[in-house]
Amino acid sequence: MSKSLIDLAKKYEEEGDLVSAIEVLTKALQAKPNDLFIQLELGNLCALNKQFVDAVEYFRNSYMAFKDNLDIRNALCYSLSELGNAYQIKSQFSLAEACFEEAIQYEKNNWTYYYNLANAKDKLQKRDEAYQCYQKALNLNDEDADLWNNLGNAERELGHLDKAVASYERALSINPLLFHAYLHLAHQKQHMCDWHGIDQLFQKICSIVNTNPEALISPFAFISNPFSSSQEQMVCANQWTQNHYKAQSFQKGKWKRKNKIRIGYLSSDFKLHPLYFLIRDVIKYHDRDIFDIYAYDSTPSENTNERTTLIGLFDHYRDISCTNDGSAVTLINHDEIDILIDLTGYTNNSRAFIAPQLKNTITINWLGYPGTMGFTGEKSLYEFILADDFIIPEADEKYYAESILRLPFAYQPNIENRSQSNDKNRQDYGIPSDAFVYCAFNQSFKITEVIFKAWLTLLQKYPKSILWLTHSNTWASDQLKRFAETHGIKSERIIFATRVPNEEHIARHALADIYLDTLPYNAHTSASDALSMNLPIVTLKGKTFPSRVAGSLLHSLNLDELITEDIESYIRCASKLTEDLIYRQDLIQRLKEAKSTSPNFQPRLFVKKLESIYQEII
Repeated sequence: MSKSLIDLAKKYEEEGDLVSAIEVLTKALQAKPNDLFIQLELGNLCALNKQFVDAVEYFRNSYMAFKDNLDIRNALCYSLSELGNAYQIKSQFSLAEACFEEAIQYEKNNWTYYYNLANAKDKLQKRDEAYQCYQKALNLNDEDADLWNNLGNAERELGHLDKAVASYERALSINPLLFHAYLHLAHQKQHMCDWHGIDQLFQKICSIVNTNPEALISPFAFISNPFSSSQEQMVCANQWTQNHYKAQSFQKGKWKRKNKIRIGYLSSDFKLHPLYFLIRDVIKYHDRDIFDIYAYDSTPSENTNERTTLIGLFDHYRDISCTNDGSAVTLINHDEIDILIDLTGYTNNSRAFIAPQLKNTITINWLGYPGTMGFTGEKSLYEFILADDFIIPEADEKYYAESILRLPFAYQPNIENRSQSNDKNRQDYGIPSDAFVYCAFNQSFKITEVIFKAWLTLLQKYPKSILWLTHSNTWASDQLKRFAETHGIKSERIIFATRVPNEEHIARHALADIYLDTLPYNAHTSASDALSMNLPIVTLKGKTFPSRVAGSLLHSLNLDELITEDIESYIRCASKLTEDLIYRQDLIQRLKEAKSTSPNFQPRLFVKKLESIYQEII
């Protein structure tokens, strides 16, 4: 009987009917379960039909019996590799990891298995293991540009920024058309405050965005490029979206109205993160008579008080950190969410492609990503972006794929009862008690050469002043000190603030005299930190979303004289605050009074208006 089934299977295979051939051979195997020839044939047919789960099982059984057969081993490794790649695409990274680890057991000198295993481990946040796998792959093949690029990414995540820069440069020396490596290189040089040749890199990246629509240029890194315009940032977002997601053609409706409006907040940052200090009280003060509030949490595991507090404020909590996009879409559709607000956008651990797949849910881009999420085809990835008139002037609406929802005050909320007390003084932080203190607690990648030169101008002008910066990394701190020395400023006048508990960090702002902002990427949550401690901010207003956030907050507090248009007026504004104590004290008093009635610092007022916007769009 089995011979006739085998003959029939061969007939089906010759006719190209692989499904029927597999069905017939499966029956033959049931009659002779230990027949390794049938298992081999089934493995071959399943591999041809891309049924790699089955193919792996059949080849594995055969290989256990014939361990010296290289053809069987190669077929098993091929099927494991294809299955692992399929799992990667589906975001099933643990399964992908297992496939590549098994393939390596059989074939220890195949660099692509180590490379793919490293990619899976990276997605699983196993940074050290990923790094080791990239190194093993390089030992077998050091001439692959993608491998060097991904090694650079792993080195970046592990904090080895100098090694990351060298790896990106190596990748580009092998393949100058590996466009995203230029972006990685430029962004790490920004983090290191290594400005040598960086303007040329910035200009090249803008050129790539304008001329190479297939280039994988990350929108989040691109918005910190000082040469990029709002129009180019939208082009970059469009290209990223269209390279990663294809629009679906379903007709979107609305869920049947329920007793309460169901609001979902999607984020990868429900943890000790700047988002916590913006969003906590929004969640807390939502009107539960009108709204049901859901969390869709894709945050990597973390055990902090902030995370516990924030999660506890939601009415319904959904952990989607280990759930692929398709399953998350099914879950959100099942919950019949009326409005989903994405608080992460294109920043770390983005889940941006969940939103366009939702059946009847209105989607909003807010807070996490300071810019448009772009179009996929002719369809906006998100329906709305929440902003204000200062952040997105009416003339700039054309640079946003989303429709603009405008708050009548600054788009950025804040939690109440920020820490106000600090039992430490200036000496505790190494700051002279009689110094005039300029501070700038932005991350190092936001500091440009133009801005830093302006800060050095102020230090030169006022000999008793010091500059108090965040210590982001050793390379940035050393580079800034060296740069200051070459421009005639003693490096000891630049003091770096080390990491302390958040309450202490907020409180220590009170020891400074002026906060100096950055351009083209302003202080965002850091601006609110400063204002919460009544510290005046001098900002430069740019033409893009991230360059207008501090100005948005100041404008909302009626402190427009602190918003400057160019570097000369920026220096003049800071100089006036430095020289005129009465003016500075008056401005601080105005700041205190404005905050007492400002929705941006009174979250109950903010939430009331936010909820009215939600109700209007339902």
